[in-house]
Amino acid sequence: MVGEDVITGVLESGGGECEITSGFGIPSWKKAAGSDIDGREDFKACVGRFDEKAEGTDVFNFTYGPSAGGLNESCKFNIYTYGERILSLRPEPAYKDRRLEVSGSGLVMAILRLERYCGPLSPFYSGMFAAAVEAIMGNGENNDLRLARVIMNEVGRISDHLYVIAKLAEGASQNVAYNLLFGLREKLLRLVSRRFGHRYFFGINGFGGLARSADFGGISSEVGAIAEEFRQLWIRLENSGIFIDRIQGTATLRRPWMVGPAARAAGLRTDTRIDGSCLRYDDLDLEVASAASADTLARSLVRKDEIFASARIIEKAESMIREVPAAVRMNLGEISGEISVRTETPGGDSLMRVSLANGVVKKIYIRPSSLQNLAVFTYAIKENLLTDFTFGYEGLGIHVSELGGVL
Repeated sequence: MVGEDVITGVLESGGGECEITSGFGIPSWKKAAGSDIDGREDFKACVGRFDEKAEGTDVFNFTYGPSAGGLNESCKFNIYTYGERILSLRPEPAYKDRRLEVSGSGLVMAILRLERYCGPLSPFYSGMFAAAVEAIMGNGENNDLRLARVIMNEVGRISDHLYVIAKLAEGASQNVAYNLLFGLREKLLRLVSRRFGHRYFFGINGFGGLARSADFGGISSEVGAIAEEFRQLWIRLENSGIFIDRIQGTATLRRPWMVGPAARAAGLRTDTRIDGSCLRYDDLDLEVASAASADTLARSLVRKDEIFASARIIEKAESMIREVPAAVRMNLGEISGEISVRTETPGGDSLMRVSLANGVVKKIYIRPSSLQNLAVFTYAIKENLLTDFTFGYEGLGIHVSELGGVL
């Protein structure tokens, strides 16, 4: 992903959004002269420019990725090393073309495609697109629909955090914990399938309402039970010297442009749910988790706390929800306009800019949290050992499918 479609970024002030230009051009960086932008670390992190490499006698490029093993998703990593210590790393997320074609689609087809942009994060991206369309339509916020989307997003957040912690346990050879965590996540996904019609929420979000009925009654007690099971598993992991030793002090980084659990683990109080999300959380008792050591252990602690926080948000939202409206299809062919919306995915702040013309997607741009988290990994893994790669990478919850972009 390169800078020609960039719309937003994070400034040195620590979380401020850059000025959006008209259309889809390069952003106007408020705190940098034009001649300085290209080499700035925060700019490169936001636009996906990965040009880190090391040169010198005896330095060689160790390839790690789909052709050489080691990853679940196809992404190539060029690791520059003398043999054990990582001098620098240059990822190639475009090793496999994942671009999703959405432009030219009608709105109903577009939302079905966008929920497949990154399957495990389906409720976040389909919800963002639905919110963008509703805002362009001038629809006022429906409180029950807001609460329904909050519940779906927080269930999705718990699922993703369980996955990340399970992958860390696997890397540390904590096989019992790994299997129990994945079993717990499977229980959650089956709950989602039973209540929403698909384990990844496919087909549930619509415009002005839900595309099909969903069962919210008693969901908080089921999610709460899963959170309590996780609490017991976490106690075992926390008492495992092997697990803690592998992630403590690993892939440490603190930068003002960081987002999501990585930022909060570095002591930055930033969460799109409290400052700019397309979903309001102000009445849901959101507690922002934080840590200070900025390493993989701190990121795990933030995710652990967020699992419990999400369970409490779901309980609060369920107590407030009344009757969720059904989606509408009337007059979708008349909608034109352009807007940006943001949400806090499990990895952090993600932005979507939507341009519509007569009910058709003219252009769409997504700046996902995984883009900046991949930049975090690129910088944080320096000077770590090759055996630390798994912990640095998995601990950031990067979804390579998010890096493919949309057309």
